[in-house]
Amino acid sequence: MAIMNVVQVRKEFAERVLFSDISFEVGPKDHIGLIGVNGCGKSTLIQMMAGRLRPDGGYISLSPQCVVACVEQLPRLQADVTLYDFVLTAHEELLAWERELNEIASRIETAAEEERRRLIERQFRLMERFQQEGGLTFRNMTRSALLGLGFTEEELPRPIVRFSGGQIAKAMLARAILRKADLLLLDEPTNNLDVAAICYLQDFLSGYKGAYVVVSHDRAFLDASVNRVLELENGHLIATKGNYTRHVELKMDERQIAERRYQQTMKEIRRIEGIIVQQRRWNQARNYVTIASKEKQIERLREGLVPPEKDPAAIHFHFRGAEPSGNEIIDVRDMAVSYGGKRVFEHANLLVWKGQTVCLVGANGCGKSTFLKTLMGQLTPCEGHYRLGAGVRLGYFQQNTDNLTPENTILEEMQNAFPHALEGELRNYLGAFLFRGDDIYKRISALSGGERARIKLLQLVLSGANVLLLDEPTNHFDIASCEVLEKALEAFGGTILIVTHDRYLVERVADRVVLLDRDGCVEPEEDEGSVFDRLRFRPVPKQEKPPAENRNNYYLRQKEYKAALAAARQEVVRTERAIEDNEKAQAQMQDDIAKAEAQGDFEGMQRLCIALGKLQEQEGILYEALDAAENEKAKLEKEGEA
Repeated sequence: MAIMNVVQVRKEFAERVLFSDISFEVGPKDHIGLIGVNGCGKSTLIQMMAGRLRPDGGYISLSPQCVVACVEQLPRLQADVTLYDFVLTAHEELLAWERELNEIASRIETAAEEERRRLIERQFRLMERFQQEGGLTFRNMTRSALLGLGFTEEELPRPIVRFSGGQIAKAMLARAILRKADLLLLDEPTNNLDVAAICYLQDFLSGYKGAYVVVSHDRAFLDASVNRVLELENGHLIATKGNYTRHVELKMDERQIAERRYQQTMKEIRRIEGIIVQQRRWNQARNYVTIASKEKQIERLREGLVPPEKDPAAIHFHFRGAEPSGNEIIDVRDMAVSYGGKRVFEHANLLVWKGQTVCLVGANGCGKSTFLKTLMGQLTPCEGHYRLGAGVRLGYFQQNTDNLTPENTILEEMQNAFPHALEGELRNYLGAFLFRGDDIYKRISALSGGERARIKLLQLVLSGANVLLLDEPTNHFDIASCEVLEKALEAFGGTILIVTHDRYLVERVADRVVLLDRDGCVEPEEDEGSVFDRLRFRPVPKQEKPPAENRNNYYLRQKEYKAALAAARQEVVRTERAIEDNEKAQAQMQDDIAKAEAQGDFEGMQRLCIALGKLQEQEGILYEALDAAENEKAKLEKEGEA
């Protein structure tokens, strides 16, 4: 039996139809992922399911006993409410009963005899129910939930507005958990969460006995957490059973079937139209009877003809060709940074080489964004230093968009960033990022987080940087945009340093994964499995830093090792090419010998056979050299792993 029914729901905004005829039901054990491109109406649908918005058509019915809890993407927070009190509101009914019990206790003292008797009866019944529903333990449960999510006792009385986005998300999650809801509605719950918090949420949902609907663009999270997927696409709903990966497979199969059916119907219509043309040529009375019959047949086919759905519009771009740079791109040595009078991290050492994609991960507050800001020159290390290599041109994608000017239009913002670009050229680029027609005259202040992120990404694309510093680049993008970004990063010829919690992005593009904590940078061993499993289940061993007096020698040895490994790999490639050239020369020589034999040129044959023998000797020497080069390469690679 369904606990919620959504029946032919329709919603419009400013004469634009977001979606129509949306119908589905939520069962008591359903774990549903709600996906779709930015702006398709996912958050609107969640708000309607929570009862905060009314549909413009259709209806949503809820089982009478069903308790719904909603974790919003952008909550409204009061400045004077503490973290503890914010989460305590999960127990609204118990708090109301507690207030009534206190009021009854104060009124009993001054009430008349009859009134006092009535108050005592009410107090007895209310206290009994209060105790049965957990009234004596709900405050301790609230404190335990917050401590379990990583908050400290000292943080409980702090105003909720003073916490980071990730911490607020955890507080909202705690409030939803404590409500003991039958249906959880979660709107982008993984945004701003670190790996540990995402894993906590994943574990909680996997054991959740009720139902939930979660809006998310985190594909790894969806794969692990849902058993049904609903996708809003072109104003309609696509529903499948299984996780996100299964949804993609089923949707692709359905699209192929629809496309094949459409093409077959069109082919049949064209065949019948050909018959009609032929019948008209014969121009006999019976031919016109056939023509009328065939035209009715075409009408019936066209009535049932459904063109296959087009994919929703998605951004499309590639990074411009990277200018050459030196081999050592970023060299961080024993760096420490303080922010707001607090030491964020110290003893950070990191060497990034040309062409590498390095992902920097770690807990919220460990200093990942601060690390990037320091490399950009926005902050100054209080200890140690960093050096950028020769020819490095940095491009920076910030997690927030505070540096965009709210009063500017989109076009003005781009013209300020690229004053020498032609307006038509900027319009073309903006169109590729889905800002089309009059959209370019929208004010920055009126844009969503995803739209602002697209502007920042376009500015990065046009910057011509050969080293990209990206701070949570997928946070505000839908799944389609994330996939486009991943392809562009894979094709980028320069160097990339990414701060991210997106496990799909890490697995797809990272050459190295570096963990940042208070004590510096740690690079886990490659054979330990997923980096996110390591972050989740076991502490990462701390690397020993070389002594200060030997640090220069350490980096020199690293440089020499990299050069030796590159030379060994180059020698393998060079020897393989020489063997290939030798084999081609032998094949040509054998053809020449066959021709000389056919012509009866026995002296030429003898000369060619001697030359062929020398090539064969040389081939043996080359294979020995290749064996030696491969052994040297394998030896160096093993040293690097150690």
